[in-house]
Amino acid sequence: MEEGDQYSIRRYHLSMFLKYCNPPYIPDPDPPSTRKNHIVHCEKTRAFILRAHAFMAENGVEDLSPSLLSKLLSIHPQTVSRTIDAAKDSPPITRFPPCAPPPLKQTKKAKEQRIVGRFSPETIEKLRRYMHVSFFAQYKRVTLKLIKDGREEWLAESDKEQTVNTSTIRLLLHGMNFAFIKLQCRTSIYMNEYYCSLQANFLRSMLEIRTEGKCLIWSVDETWVHKGMRPNIGWTDKEAQKAPLTFIKNGLTAGNSAQWERGERLVIVACLSEHGFRCPLIWRTGKVGDGGDYHKEMNSEEFEKYIQNVFKELVKEAEERELRPVLLMDNASYHSRVLDKMPTTNDRKAVISDWLVRKGIDCPAGLKKKELVDKLKKLSRKEHNIYIVDKMAEDYGVTLVRTPPYMAEFAPIELGWSAMKRAQYDLINRTDDGRVIREKLLEWMENYPAEKCKSYMEHSRKKRIAEGGLTFSPPSLTTEEVLAAAAEVVDDEDEEAVEDLDDIFDMFDEEEEESIRSVEF
Repeated sequence: MEEGDQYSIRRYHLSMFLKYCNPPYIPDPDPPSTRKNHIVHCEKTRAFILRAHAFMAENGVEDLSPSLLSKLLSIHPQTVSRTIDAAKDSPPITRFPPCAPPPLKQTKKAKEQRIVGRFSPETIEKLRRYMHVSFFAQYKRVTLKLIKDGREEWLAESDKEQTVNTSTIRLLLHGMNFAFIKLQCRTSIYMNEYYCSLQANFLRSMLEIRTEGKCLIWSVDETWVHKGMRPNIGWTDKEAQKAPLTFIKNGLTAGNSAQWERGERLVIVACLSEHGFRCPLIWRTGKVGDGGDYHKEMNSEEFEKYIQNVFKELVKEAEERELRPVLLMDNASYHSRVLDKMPTTNDRKAVISDWLVRKGIDCPAGLKKKELVDKLKKLSRKEHNIYIVDKMAEDYGVTLVRTPPYMAEFAPIELGWSAMKRAQYDLINRTDDGRVIREKLLEWMENYPAEKCKSYMEHSRKKRIAEGGLTFSPPSLTTEEVLAAAAEVVDDEDEEAVEDLDDIFDMFDEEEEESIRSVEF
């Protein structure tokens, strides 16, 4: 150290102070993975660090700033260094700000949006297209590792320097509104020409009906319940799951149960209008649900008896309100019984011959089956197959509209069933028998608010119209064209796009119905 070298003298004294006056090491409490983003949160502490560093820089000892300030403030030297580096391009501090609490912990959604903000719109669009074209369209399993391995295909040039790992990709996908959920098989129907033509026909029919106005629309369907039905998601005690016997010995339980014994199954059929449930009917089957389809406990005779009463009540209410009666119904087999059904080519020769004779069609004895089949082919199946329910609707003056197969989102009653089954979890006790369950559910449907029923009708009303469902024909579109069309019709006001029936059921919690907005045609 040269005599008169003031900078060297200051450096020497500061070094000795750092050596003897404070502990030699202060560990950083944050894990290594988060240290690169960790800076001082308190604005007053940050201002002190920057002012002190500026003073030490004026005296030629700025390299000792991290060590000295770390000891004075009891924070890690790397945190001090990051705070100084982060403020290099900031204007000089002229005053000390007041103390403020550290910012609140970021929510999951905020973290996702922060990750999305790191990447350019080009990368976001390319990643979405990569997911659809490389995985969804080819029915391949999607994993975060596969997406990471293919990052060269979706990462834009401007984002090549970005860190891309599985955690980043997971947050990025969530921020783009992707979700890791139970997959549905219904997505393939929108690439089927036949089903899409049925959808377009249904939408055109309903558009014409609603354009004319003054219509009273009911939606009819069936479902089933049993007393053992329980939600699949709920709170439970994980400690009880680890040691169930110990908990039971202490007078507790082994945890929450998803479902106990099924008990007697009840079949429910009802209609839903914007004014509430209509014509509810619940009958006890006397059978214990085995997890199979309830349709085997329903038949055409029972349904036709019920639907006749529905037509009477629908016409009566429509006349009182001076509206046109309209009934929405699906295509279950017991909804579609045919009166004197036209034979097919697979039927026996005698069956075909007898049917032709009953219809007054010349059918000389001795004709071969091929000749009888040729006569059948000349006839219109639409003209000769008379559906009993359709004929009843015509007799009562009711417009009957069939919903497309596998597209339950067009049936408002399905949303009513979802609400009823959620309510059942709280209504039904383990000791209730079929009679008590029936009474409770009938009372619940009778008192269900009309405003919620109206929101269900409005929600089903707007489905697929904005997406061009009236004219959509998938075989004429490539995968790229389908994706481009989807990007053009995304509804920014739709807070939660719904594609599958399970998603529809999850949307309508008790306080969510008012968020459903109607769409005017």
